[in-house]
Formats: sequence, structure tokens, C-alpha cells
Amino acid sequence: MDRARSERGLAASGRFAHRIYACRFSRQLGAHLAALLIALPAFAQDISFDPSITQAEFSKFSRVIAQGIFATPVAPARSSGLLSFDIGIAATALEIDKNASYWQHSVPASSDFVHGSYAAVPRLVVTKGIGAATISGSYAKFSSSGVKTYGGALDLPMIRGTAATPELALRASYATVTGVDVLKLKTYGLEAFLSKGFGPLMPYVAYGRMRTDSRGTVAPALTLRDRGDDSRWTLGLRFSLLFPKIAIEATQAVQRSYAAKISVGF
Repeated sequence: MDRARSERGLAASGRFAHRIYACRFSRQLGAHLAALLIALPAFAQDISFDPSITQAEFSKFSRVIAQGIFATPVAPARSSGLLSFDIGIAATALEIDKNASYWQHSVPASSDFVHGSYAAVPRLVVTKGIGAATISGSYAKFSSSGVKTYGGALDLPMIRGTAATPELALRASYATVTGVDVLKLKTYGLEAFLSKGFGPLMPYVAYGRMRTDSRGTVAPALTLRDRGDDSRWTLGLRFSLLFPKIAIEATQAVQRSYAAKISVGF
């Protein structure tokens, strides 16, 4: 009897130690990711088009910026319940060739938008369940300029997941840039998501379309327009222990981009 009691005590101690270790690991990882997201660069100068910019260069620039501000909540699209709520910091990073003509003819040389070879767009993201659907909103105010971006997404489950089967859901999204006199840009998305949870891990994959509507003022008498329609392939992973939740994803659209989010919620 004493031996059995001792073994049960050791097992309970082991489970408690595991919970403490998992919580500590999650908090440490979350702290590092939060520091990374907060330190990411942002727009520091307004956009300014060179008179020599071509239509092809303007189209490329518009679609790259659209991908950067795309209103992904960096999460799988699925039903979350009426009481669910999540708030966090996210960022989308794109690799930028600063020597490319489309970039040099659109962004002043003094801009520090690109650090190294990546440009990042950090955002505040809030997600809320509304019964069968899930909505999310995002907002960013870029320091040292008047540039802002905001957007939102709506997730609608098509096939509910179970313990043994994945969940299929659709996501519609919208985002826009404001505060830039020479650029008016909106982007719309429609994507299908497939996700499946495995304990604290939830991998997901998505395919959809990203539509862009942009107008750039090069000179008082010269305006360029672009309406794009590009495919989006996304592969992501959400990691949840006790606190916080962490998600990462990679997307192939106009070019490759990466996104990460650290959040808290229930």
C-alpha cells in the first residue's frame, strides 16, 4: 500500500513538473517572439513615385505592398465558439530587392522600410468568435509617417472537424492603406483553409486568390492604376500551451512572405 501510494505521488509530481516546464518554455518562447515582432521595422517615409516609373513597375510595387498588408490573422480559419477571444501582435515579412527598379522608383532612398533584405509590417490583431463564424480585425500605425493600414477577415466553416477529421473553412478578407497622398490601395482575399489539431499543435494549409485595386499619382497629370488577381498558397502552424499562443506561416503569392503572431486569449 505504501509503495503504491509512493508511486502515485511520484507520478503526480512528474505531471506537475511537466506542466511547470511547459508553461516556462511557452513564456520564454513567447517573450523572444514578442521582442522580435516589436523590433521589426516599419514604414518610416511616405511613398513617392519617380516620374520614370513604368506601368509594370507600379503593378509590381502595388501587389507587393498588397501582400504585405494582407489581412491575415495568422491563424487557421475554423469555428471558434461564441465566447472565444484572442488579441496579439503579428507581422508579415517580405523579401525585398532594394536595387530593383520597381522599388527604387516607388520608395525614397532615405527610407528605412527595408532592413537587410526584408520589409516587415507589424500589426495589432483581434479575433472574436460569433457563433458559427469567426471575425478578426487588424490595425497598424507606422511611426514617423502618417501611413496606416487596417483590415479584417471573416471565417465560415464548411465542414466541421472532429477528433479524427480535419476542418474545412472559407476566409474572406479586406485591407487598405491610408495616409499616403500618392497611393490608394485596397486588397481583397478569398481562401479555403484545411486544418487539424494534434494536441497543442495545429497545422493548416490554404489556397485562395488575392485581388488588388491600386491607384498611384506620379504627377498632377499622370496617374497609374493596377488591378491584380494573384494566387495565394499558405502553410502554417499554431502552437498552443498555456500562455501564450504562437503561430507562424509561409505564403507564396506575388513572392514569398512569412508571418508570425504571438497572442493571448481563450
